[in-house]
Amino acid sequence: MTGPSERTDASGSRAYCAGVAVALVTSVLTVWSTIVRDDGNGIGFFLLIMAALVGGFSAWFRPAGMARTMLGVAIMQALLAVAIATAPSSASTPDSSFKALLFSGFFTALWLLSATFFRAAAKRDHKADAAH
Repeated sequence: MTGPSERTDASGSRAYCAGVAVALVTSVLTVWSTIVRDDGNGIGFFLLIMAALVGGFSAWFRPAGMARTMLGVAIMQALLAVAIATAPSSASTPDSSFKALLFSGFFTALWLLSATFFRAAAKRDHKADAAH
């Protein structure tokens, strides 16, 4: 169990703040683009954001847990892209499979970027704990 001062160090690190910022921007862009596209696949993308929130709460927003959560959400994003691209409804619209893969590839990269920042923050915390 970590004390309040250890959590303050983690949340104060630049890498942790960058991870939070990327995750928030990715979530906002996901909501915005889902509303703009309005192609009937919105629930899957909203569930990704819900998974990120639930994972964050279950990890108590600690850097290592957040890194695993963002990695999991990135995997979910990629799997959702494959599901949409291979759906029968996508076959009837020209280039919809390519657009789904491209769209989700961009967001998968953002989730992975967030995970990378959280991983860097977790390594920093681990080194700080080892020094004490």
